[in-house]
Amino acid sequence: MFSWWFNIMIITMFKGAGENRSVVVFRDYNDLGLTFLIPASALLIIVLFLSFGGNPQFGMILAMTVALVLFGILIKNSYEDNEGSIVYTIMAIMTKMPLGILWLLSFFTMLNPSGKTAKKRRESRAIALMLLAILTPLMGILVANKEGSYFNPKEWIKGRRVGSIRTHL
Repeated sequence: MFSWWFNIMIITMFKGAGENRSVVVFRDYNDLGLTFLIPASALLIIVLFLSFGGNPQFGMILAMTVALVLFGILIKNSYEDNEGSIVYTIMAIMTKMPLGILWLLSFFTMLNPSGKTAKKRRESRAIALMLLAILTPLMGILVANKEGSYFNPKEWIKGRRVGSIRTHL
């Protein structure tokens, strides 16, 4: 099962990169942020319910409801971005969700690595950093329109002196 999914992701990445893209994986940086928001919101709701002593079942129901609504918005946006092509929409969703989840897991692992010893935590953090170093530019390449108001890296560094990096985003 994993091999055909991986093959579809690779094909979608090639068809979704560059100026002659036929599949729109991420419309803009806001679409990329929505992809991160789906698993992050579900996790945050569950953690908040557990930390404030709420019923875990209600927390799970609320988290799944929010995640499903956001996923529905993501599917609708992907369908519109790919001009009504169901095949391209499925390819985009099958690529963007695993990339978003893997990126978030790597980010959280980098912040809080697992392991009983310092060596194991260091190795866990190194693997997470390596994945982030590979996934971050790859996801940036898959963004079709380098605009967005919430998750745009150009907006984050606006007015700050960062050398010539601003011209290469």
